[in-house]
Amino acid sequence: MPFSALYEVLGHTWFFGAEWCDVWRSLDVLFSTASILNLCVISLDRYWAITDPIAYPMRMTKVKSAILIAGVWVCSSAISFPAIAWWRAVRTSPIPAFKCPFTEHLGYLIFSSTISFYLPLFVMLFTYFRIYRAAVAQTRSLRLGTKQILLGSGELELTLRYRSAITDVMIKIWFNPHNKNFSLSRKLAKFAKEKKAAKTLGIVMGVFVICWLPFFVVNLLSGFCIQCISNEKIVLAVVTWLGWINSSMNPVIYACWSRDFRR
Repeated sequence: MPFSALYEVLGHTWFFGAEWCDVWRSLDVLFSTASILNLCVISLDRYWAITDPIAYPMRMTKVKSAILIAGVWVCSSAISFPAIAWWRAVRTSPIPAFKCPFTEHLGYLIFSSTISFYLPLFVMLFTYFRIYRAAVAQTRSLRLGTKQILLGSGELELTLRYRSAITDVMIKIWFNPHNKNFSLSRKLAKFAKEKKAAKTLGIVMGVFVICWLPFFVVNLLSGFCIQCISNEKIVLAVVTWLGWINSSMNPVIYACWSRDFRR
């Protein structure tokens, strides 16, 4: 971002050489893609946690988490440094002095946009739709709620109400924290926490779409018809910075919606 700001202030004049231009462009693609793919992996994690909470601890082990994180960075690296180097190798016209243009190769723009944005966007839309349906179904089954009262003996009184078209039944269950049945209360509390986390991540996703969609639309359009974009430099600068701002907004969203994050 500092180099981009300097590049804009100097009227798109680059004083740092072709090699550092390649590094800067590659790091831009690397970190932007990694940020988006991390949101995609988080959405998958929440999807598994809410739709299959029993199997989730066995599915999402530390090893699998490490593999997913490593996969994000490997994939991000694969479409940044090697791709930019390839573009430099196959470029036929020389790069103007004191310029640091990004690739205009249509094939690369389509490939990178698909991997960096459109595919993760599809995955996130699918997972959050399924999360929403699962949360609604589980909330409906518990919509009459559970009332928990901590008794003086340390036991927990859990009131469950079941309503059908014929009867309205209220069941009271007493749990001892040392009893195995106490795990039901913990599961109910865990579901509420998972649901709130999914809501927070849903807001993160909404902001992500607002910030990044304009950039990737303009990115593809520039490959097909650069003349179709009026004030090209200004438009590209605005949508690029809007995408970068997304990363700074995520901590603010978490701070506003997550009590654990504020602590």
